[in-house]
Amino acid sequence: ELRVGDLRIDVLQRRVFVRNAEVVLTPTEFKLLHLLASEAGRVLSHGQLLREVWGPSHVEELQYLRVYMKQLRQKIEEDPSQPQRLLTTPGVGYRLARRA
Repeated sequence: ELRVGDLRIDVLQRRVFVRNAEVVLTPTEFKLLHLLASEAGRVLSHGQLLREVWGPSHVEELQYLRVYMKQLRQKIEEDPSQPQRLLTTPGVGYRLARRA
């Protein structure tokens, strides 16, 4: 189990909870969030995220990552237009805030 603030990820059952409410994620969304949570507070590059989630043949597919980050924000942020959990580091990548 991973905990980052009020975000809890049950890795074995592949379930995610925000403030104790379950959030249903697709397998790809789960993989992306799990990767970010396992490195909470650290910026993961676009290439690293794409390689780990979609595979080495997709490291240039930045649009995939943008679409999935937007979907994740819709599901786990209180206000997706003002993200407090899933943060962008322009030109580099994304990170999950430790205090999320």
